[in-house]
Amino acid sequence: MAIAPVAKVTFYGTTDQKQIVLDGLQELGCLHLLDLNQQGEEIIGERHLSPDVPQALKYLRSCPIQRRAVTKESAFHFDDVLAETLTNAQQQQELQSERDELQQAIEKLIPWGDFRFPSDNELDGLRLWFYVVPHARFRSVEESTAIWQIVAKDQRFVYVVIVSREEPHEISVPRVQLDDRPLSELRHRLETIETELEELHWQRVRLTRWIVLLSRMIGLAEDRAQRERAARNAFDDPSLFALQGWAPQSKLELIRAFTREHGLGLTVEAPTAEDSPPTLLSNRGLAAGGEDAVTFYTTPAYRTWDPSGVVFLSFSIFFAMIMADAGYAVLLVLILLAIWRRLGRSSNLLRFRTLFAAIAFASVVYGIAVGSYFGFPPPSGSLLNRLHVIDASDSALMMRISICIGVIHLAIANLALAWTRRWSPIMLSSIGWVAALFGGLAWGLGESGTQPQQTLIHYGSWGLQAGLLCVLLFSSSRPITTLNPITHGRRLLDGLLALAGVSRAFGDVLSYLRLFALGLASAQLAATFNDLANDPGGGLGGVLIVIAVVLGHGLNFVLAIMGGVVHGLRLNCIEFFGWSLPDEGYPFEPFRKRAT
Repeated sequence: MAIAPVAKVTFYGTTDQKQIVLDGLQELGCLHLLDLNQQGEEIIGERHLSPDVPQALKYLRSCPIQRRAVTKESAFHFDDVLAETLTNAQQQQELQSERDELQQAIEKLIPWGDFRFPSDNELDGLRLWFYVVPHARFRSVEESTAIWQIVAKDQRFVYVVIVSREEPHEISVPRVQLDDRPLSELRHRLETIETELEELHWQRVRLTRWIVLLSRMIGLAEDRAQRERAARNAFDDPSLFALQGWAPQSKLELIRAFTREHGLGLTVEAPTAEDSPPTLLSNRGLAAGGEDAVTFYTTPAYRTWDPSGVVFLSFSIFFAMIMADAGYAVLLVLILLAIWRRLGRSSNLLRFRTLFAAIAFASVVYGIAVGSYFGFPPPSGSLLNRLHVIDASDSALMMRISICIGVIHLAIANLALAWTRRWSPIMLSSIGWVAALFGGLAWGLGESGTQPQQTLIHYGSWGLQAGLLCVLLFSSSRPITTLNPITHGRRLLDGLLALAGVSRAFGDVLSYLRLFALGLASAQLAATFNDLANDPGGGLGGVLIVIAVVLGHGLNFVLAIMGGVVHGLRLNCIEFFGWSLPDEGYPFEPFRKRAT
């Protein structure tokens, strides 16, 4: 659970070595390049690659049936495969659109039968107007002076055709637009399209054998574009070049060996106060599971801290408190076991699997603690009943638990911020917020009981006052050792502005009440569906039980997952990061090869 320390490395070599060095550094894959020419160019991965190539690859990868991949490049004709794939995709899209239109046109024409529209001169200027009239409005047709004929009827509508030179306005419903082609012609065209779509499908299946080689071509083109961009960002002299970037300090020996092998010059510098290095998160074990949850919202600045471990633990707890049911938690465990192997195919999926497992474990433990199993309590006198140690129906208790969790979470955030400011007096401001949070909590708990707890009130008020005093005196970044009274006056003004954060702290702590509220809502929904199943009425008990159990609990389970993810992330990304990560950084992007 750390941000990997980096160093600024600069390579020096002759111009004829430049391309070889770039290729070798890309092979190493441990350098975040800097622009020595200050051109500020973005990486353009498609410089030598048409956007059609990723589109074609995505189209083939989404094919439900795939053939064994061909890996021999001698049999691969890139332009032909690309053109054939894009043509197939375009034709399939066009035919699917036409098929959908034909199906709608056929559905409209079926009640009217198979007929051909007369030409303009066949009826001496008369035209056919088609109406689908509800039975309740058929009187408007009967009262019409035009010639009309009923073509068909069903339980809801009467299908009427009116012969008139102009569109009748006395009909109470709008006329129906029908396709000009006969029904038999439409059906024949639909059959032809279905046959063509089937042929295109199998042609697409045949093309899937080129997926590996097509992917390799994309990687090669991206690698070439990256090298050209790196070449432009290097400093060039008629006979020499210089290339600079950030590298993890753990890779410095590998870089030194590379420079010796190629006969290059190398300088290594530690980051200075003026530098803004990229952030490379380095997590192993459980903390790695929280890394993606952190980078999903922000990238910590290089000189701050890595909250991955705290987010991993807190997100699991918050999710469990929002789900608040051991039965639903067991369903999570079963889902995890069903996809366990699939989640082991890459490092990103492995991190997600670790987080998923922690969420499932925490949900089971908390569900047992609150004694809820699909909304049912545990049997009296059983082991599960003895493990039921939290009364989730006690609103006052659950509110206290939620607020205590909020105070602890925000206190950890301020302690982490104090650690990053440990060489500055402003660190005491963060310590002051910790004291104020715990002091306010103790004071509130002492006042909220049936009888006031004077000890809690006494120490809580002292902690609150001492903490706010630290915030007032040490929130400013202005010099503290100066004898200039104006500077101290400005420091005091900065402190007064910082005290405005009291309302923010109060609101952020109360925001954690959502843990109680969402958990209570989930439990109440589960109990409601159980009550419906136990009291079906009307002689339809079996049907109502199935609806209540399958649909009701299924919906509640999905809502619990959505609430756990959304609000679990929100408490970490908004409240927690708002106190612990004042500065945002940018990620370490290695200059590496993508082609495999």
